[in-house]
Amino acid sequence: MKKQGLMAKKIPTVFGILILLGGLVAGVILVNNRQGLITKAGPTESPKNVKISNLGSNSFTVSWTTDTPVTGYLKYSENPAKITSPAGDIRDQISGTSQGYTNHYITVTGLSPEKTVYFMIGSGSQMYDDNGNPFEVRTTNQVIAPPENVITGKIVGADGTPINGAIVYVEVEGGKTLSAMTNTTGAWRLNLASSRDSKGAVLTYDANTSLVSIFVQAGISGTATAVTNTSKTKPVPDITLGKNQSFVDSTITSESASSAVAAGKSGSFESIAEEAAPVGGIAATESGSMIVMNPAINGEIIATSTPEFRGKTAPGITIKISVHSPIELTQVIKSDKNGDWTWTPPQKLDPGLHTLTLEFTDENNVFQKIVRTFTVLAAEDTLGMPAFVATPSSEIATPSAIPTESMPATVSSELADAGGFSTTILLGVAGIIMLIFGKVYKNKWKD
Repeated sequence: MKKQGLMAKKIPTVFGILILLGGLVAGVILVNNRQGLITKAGPTESPKNVKISNLGSNSFTVSWTTDTPVTGYLKYSENPAKITSPAGDIRDQISGTSQGYTNHYITVTGLSPEKTVYFMIGSGSQMYDDNGNPFEVRTTNQVIAPPENVITGKIVGADGTPINGAIVYVEVEGGKTLSAMTNTTGAWRLNLASSRDSKGAVLTYDANTSLVSIFVQAGISGTATAVTNTSKTKPVPDITLGKNQSFVDSTITSESASSAVAAGKSGSFESIAEEAAPVGGIAATESGSMIVMNPAINGEIIATSTPEFRGKTAPGITIKISVHSPIELTQVIKSDKNGDWTWTPPQKLDPGLHTLTLEFTDENNVFQKIVRTFTVLAAEDTLGMPAFVATPSSEIATPSAIPTESMPATVSSELADAGGFSTTILLGVAGIIMLIFGKVYKNKWKD
């Protein structure tokens, strides 16, 4: 009987220890779960849509986007082992202060001709490289600058309001990418005469008939595409975000201009991924023609796992179309009486990089092959995006920017009140109180 009383008086002490241990275990579990959720949330300052433009003999421009406004800058050098020279956003250079943006635009100047330059991207609190290596670009040879040919335009929203800080990428037929940033009135301007060809020489183009492809990246505000010809660049008609527009002069009779009209009506750019043909060029050869409307350019970003590929060629052409994924999908199709063709893969495509191949014998009985790459976005990245979002070509075709150190956790508002630590403290305090109570009660019983 006495033994039972002793055991009964020890219960508060035992119970207190159990509560204390339970509180510690529960707190650790809650904190670990909370940290796991935070890690999955991931950072939002990582560079996306990294592009190089305005490549010349002594300068180049790097641009990218981020999900949230952060500061952006570059560190560059001709020595890959010592990348220390800084370069800031052009807006920060004007204002003299570092600001946060979702569109980032940095021009590096004062370089030497025909030199390889290595750089890393500073975005927010992290530095980023290209899959473990610095980004790199090679300046072109020194040339005698031709007379200026300044083209202008304006970017507006769906309601007609001017878009400030949008990046406008421009490619004249056969040339590399040029770019400019809009000001507070939505206006932009650049010198088309600074265009270079694939070999770095000054580009030769027709002042009236050459095709001009335009892509607008306005970050979280959206994107737009437009196609025009050099006769309608002073100014280019207003470009509206969220639209694919064509301003091609229908009176032009050259072969390239005729193809441009067809592309303009489709709301897409024209190009092929053949090595001899520049992105943004015309998909036509002496032996035949093929216009690929979707994906419109090499490296296009697609916001659906079931894309509809389509294009235009001569009527009745048999086309072997393949998508090279983990499982290769192939089908033979035929263009209709108007030369139009469409095809959707029989199964969903996984997120990531894919290759589209078109093989056919044209109307002149000459075998043709077109290869084009495209990227399918993961479902969480496609919110608010159209099925196809055109991206201009560049020396770096949307490389994956990777942080040079571990990514910081981003705390979301939903996780801020998880209470892992407060739960641990509360249960721990309860256990300590029970321990003290048990000790006091035990001593009183002995007395």
